[in-house]
Amino acid sequence: MADEIPSWLPPALGLVGRLLPGLAARVAAELLTRPRGRNAPQPWELDPPAIEPRAVQLHAGLWALAWGESGPTVLAQHGWRGRPTQFGRLAAALVVRGYRFVALDAPGHGRSRGKRATPRLLADSILAAASSLPPVHAVVGHSLGGAGAAISIELGLAARRLVMIGSPSRPSRFIADYATRIGLPDAARCELERWFDAHAGRPAGQLDPVSLQLPGDVAALVIHDREDDVIPVSEAALLEQAWPGARFRYTTGLGHRELLADSGVIESIAEFIAE
Repeated sequence: MADEIPSWLPPALGLVGRLLPGLAARVAAELLTRPRGRNAPQPWELDPPAIEPRAVQLHAGLWALAWGESGPTVLAQHGWRGRPTQFGRLAAALVVRGYRFVALDAPGHGRSRGKRATPRLLADSILAAASSLPPVHAVVGHSLGGAGAAISIELGLAARRLVMIGSPSRPSRFIADYATRIGLPDAARCELERWFDAHAGRPAGQLDPVSLQLPGDVAALVIHDREDDVIPVSEAALLEQAWPGARFRYTTGLGHRELLADSGVIESIAEFIAE
């Protein structure tokens, strides 16, 4: 979460935070949770799709791209400033295996309602979308969307497969990291943490994937590149300790987004979901 920080922001919030810590915390929460624009598309996103998706409107003002007409449903969520088209190659691989693939446009992105995106909001959106779809067999998330996917299962999504791709296992750390980057004083930092706890409906760290226990009937696959410069591979390594029954696949040289286009990664995900 969070976009670039202008040079004037830390001294300004430092001053406001000393005088009005609650106001500074609300401003910080707004800046941390509101995406501004989208990341530039990768070249492979611009290739003609193997299977043409269609735009669909789901429950509660959510929009998505859907591939396939029938079969078990696979629900996917992109990450911060991402887009549903990033899943096009994975969708094509699953449609030919008989699945229907639906990739959500996150809150605060594209045509979906809302202006903010947080792990809790992504999870709630997955649950809202699932309520207007046939039973969801698998849920897939990239980057922050992977954390949202894991949280959605904690909150009751009855999927049997979970796939996290280049995802953080401790997204609550973004809060403290951001508070440090923008120079929030201690009182304002505490207010910011309280804001996120209230937003999450519990201490925010309790919704970190590394803090969750997956139901026994849910199989998980975690994929991460060793050279990911957005979400470090150590985040996946922590999940290995927390989820001993999950499967882990590590790649080298694909970075954060090329995972979504790599044929070997796509094949391993498709095989895992189709087991």
